[in-house]
Amino acid sequence: MFEGIIWWQILVAILLALAPVFIWVEIMLKRKQHSIKSLVKVFLLGTLTVLPLIGIQYLWIFHPEWDVYLWIDQNISSENLQIGFLATFIVVGIMEELVKMGVVRIADVSKMKIMTINDAVKFSILAALGFAFSENILYFYSVMSSGSMADLFSTLVFRSSFTVCGHMIFSSIFGYFYGLGKFSQNIVEQEKWTGENHTLANFINKITGIKNSVTVRYQKLLTGLLIAMGMHAAFNFFLQMNMLIEAMALIVVGFTYVQFLMHRKAGHLVLIGENGKSLMVKKDEDVVLELIGMWFNGGKYQDVIEICERLLMRDPDNKIIKLFKAKALDKAKMDKAMTSIKSLFAENEDSSSGNILETLRKRKAEMEQIDIIKKNAEKFLDNK
Repeated sequence: MFEGIIWWQILVAILLALAPVFIWVEIMLKRKQHSIKSLVKVFLLGTLTVLPLIGIQYLWIFHPEWDVYLWIDQNISSENLQIGFLATFIVVGIMEELVKMGVVRIADVSKMKIMTINDAVKFSILAALGFAFSENILYFYSVMSSGSMADLFSTLVFRSSFTVCGHMIFSSIFGYFYGLGKFSQNIVEQEKWTGENHTLANFINKITGIKNSVTVRYQKLLTGLLIAMGMHAAFNFFLQMNMLIEAMALIVVGFTYVQFLMHRKAGHLVLIGENGKSLMVKKDEDVVLELIGMWFNGGKYQDVIEICERLLMRDPDNKIIKLFKAKALDKAKMDKAMTSIKSLFAENEDSSSGNILETLRKRKAEMEQIDIIKKNAEKFLDNK
């Protein structure tokens, strides 16, 4: 049906490849904090990432002994699955995720600067969509050249829904960790007050003098890259072994996780730029942050939120306070969800009057302790 109309095949392939792009952009990028021009630039950069991979495949034509895909086909079997997985990891995971990482990095150092953690996720999604767009053109054109309409339809459905989604998920997770790394200085400072310890960063700091925030930045970036590579390799391995259920399950779980990350309050904080002058001296600020950290660790998230709101009225540019508030909101939301889930599956419990009274006494003691701390904090703030 499509034989002899090469240019029409290319045009149709482009249109078919564009369809999932528009659909996924609408689903994943509803909040457009950057200009359309910036988003289009990142997408177009993503479309170019397929070129280095095409160049390598052409190199394999002249040097088939370097063709890793050919080696996998010839050697993979039930006896050496680990070797096949490793080869897939090297070829697909490293190469594709590295070129997409390059797009995010270029966008970050250009005028399209990443301002929030979610910006890093969104730019990663656009880079992945650009790559998937170019890749789909090649796939759809190849299928049309074979003249099979049925194969074209099945390829369109699977690649538009699962393969494109897979690219976005793998890159999104990298983008999230890239964002954590970019704003590591603020995050490390906030985590100091909750008692979180970065053992590797502390060790490197003692030996080399490199700041903890720098080590944490590259540690987060490498973590995100390895996770993206690993998930990408697993997905391709499942497809290669015709394990479609496992591949689809991976995509569903990954999509749910990315949606969770995109809706976190901490991800929307603008953590770039210089702080304004704080209205609290450093010593007093440390006392307040230590107090907030104690509440946070104790699960008193509502109290953390309330005191942070008061502090931000006095010191609106304090990024550590903003982080505490955002993380407390996320934790409170998660606790509420977990409580609802537990209530659905909870078994019949002993509800004797003695147990009820004991629970009420404990709750009363906790509330009295919280009231004392809040009054002391409010008195401290009012004196300022």
